[in-house]
Amino acid sequence: MDGTEAAASPRGPVGPALAAWVRANRVPLLFALLLLAILPMRDLWAPDEPDFAQCVREMRERGSWLLPYLNGQPYSEKPILFYWLMKLSAMACERLTGGAGFTHGVSAWALRLPSAAAAGGFLFAFRGWTARFLDRDLGDLAATILATVPIWLLQAQMIQTDMVFAALLAWSWLSWLGGWLILRGHASGRHSGRAWFLGAYAALALAFLAKGPLALALSLPLVLAFLLWQRDLRALGRVRAGTGLLIGAVIVLPWYLAACIQGGTAYAYQMVVHQNFERAFKAWDHQQPPWRYVEYLAGDFAPWTLLLPALALFLARGRAWRAPAQRFLILAAAVPFLLLSLSQSKQGKYILMIYPFLALLLGTLLQRGAASGFRIRRLGGLLAAGLALPGLALGAAAFLGAGGRYLQVQVQPFLGPLRLLALLFLLGAAGVALRIRHGDGPALARVAALALGLVFLATGTWGFHRLDPLKSYRRWTAAAAPLMAGHQVYYWQTIRSGVMVYTDHLMPEIRSRAGLDRLVGPDQRLVAMENEWDQDAWGMDPQARDQFEILLRVPVGGGEALLLRRRATLVSGSPQ
Repeated sequence: MDGTEAAASPRGPVGPALAAWVRANRVPLLFALLLLAILPMRDLWAPDEPDFAQCVREMRERGSWLLPYLNGQPYSEKPILFYWLMKLSAMACERLTGGAGFTHGVSAWALRLPSAAAAGGFLFAFRGWTARFLDRDLGDLAATILATVPIWLLQAQMIQTDMVFAALLAWSWLSWLGGWLILRGHASGRHSGRAWFLGAYAALALAFLAKGPLALALSLPLVLAFLLWQRDLRALGRVRAGTGLLIGAVIVLPWYLAACIQGGTAYAYQMVVHQNFERAFKAWDHQQPPWRYVEYLAGDFAPWTLLLPALALFLARGRAWRAPAQRFLILAAAVPFLLLSLSQSKQGKYILMIYPFLALLLGTLLQRGAASGFRIRRLGGLLAAGLALPGLALGAAAFLGAGGRYLQVQVQPFLGPLRLLALLFLLGAAGVALRIRHGDGPALARVAALALGLVFLATGTWGFHRLDPLKSYRRWTAAAAPLMAGHQVYYWQTIRSGVMVYTDHLMPEIRSRAGLDRLVGPDQRLVAMENEWDQDAWGMDPQARDQFEILLRVPVGGGEALLLRRRATLVSGSPQ
């Protein structure tokens, strides 16, 4: 569905129909243009992007569609959907461009297209769904808010599975709600919402294929909580759940079964148990306290976060929560937030799927708050403050030298972009302040969104262009490749794929001193990150490190990469 409410006659002129479609979808189109401007501005950035790029490279070199591989081994980090999308994108873009900008079958911008397409495509569908089931003007307003949520835009141009997963999962929930609204007579439609329910289950199955059982773990409590709130558990017999199970089995099971058979028991355990249940309850990384998502929400949803207390009051006082659709939106934001807070492993992107529902709720506040006696001018003041504060902070650092000598050394290469960002934030705050007296909530949101869009454009082009040389692995590859040519290369501890992805080498990992002594002689090369190489751990000590000379040291994203060689004079004294 494209969300256009007034379609042209089949025999009518194309021009007016196209113009109407563009007007109706202006927010998603502008968002897509913003993404296209940002996508080619940077290389692969650690930690995740080089890993995904290396997996696609090895899948293409092996001709594999069943399993992703990293450093020659089956990679169980995520199910297969995102790898398929990246591989298809890389193959298509390499063919279209004649290979320009590709190295070993991968290019950063091509691998970003699945995330960008998921974010942009969802925004089109999201606006159209809102116009279909809630209100056309609310569709534009909610899409405007969502398009300017910082983490939504960030993840839209990251080579990570989270945007694809969040877009599929959020769409499955919206589709299910659309089916229920039709089923219970709250919206018009045919066949008791059958198509919407089946679409919801297909999207849910694809979300499962993108990130695993988490899709079900979040969806089932959400639906049950909604039906309990509505006192409508009888609907379970009419929401096509049996057909949904069949759709899920057809989409999910073939790959899972084939992958587990080919990858073996260890692969199956890692993918199903280790990466899901153990990550949730026995986390080995990103361990955070239960309240951490409150902090993530405050930053990742800024400046809209400042309106959330007013939203809570609006929903309570105005009794908007009594409407079934509003109840579902509230639960779609709250249930994942609460459930994921119980998990030990937390990152801000893990709650990405809640932001479309918060955008809808905030859009309702801004659109209907004045009619409900809520003071839109106060909301405007909060939005203006949310834009002014970062503008003042950036301006103090970039124009006045605030923050001390250490901070000034760090920001010196970025003074130009930072000064521009400060001005954009402050101009946005001034624009919102000038609109406050009109009491027009949607107009306030549009002015704030325009400022945020310009901030993102400046950050993603000029800012990323300045930052990329500090994070890209291209400089490392250019310097290290001649020194590694003709040698077996190993990696100390867990591989950082950025040091490998653009080279001609795989780099088997060495995790202990004994392995180092057994495998690495003067004719081999060893790659390590400085912070891991300097640790007295895994059997290493200063005496062991003295047996190696550093051939190359290059700053990369997250530290310095070292290329080492064992000193030839010490070989006879080391175990073989």
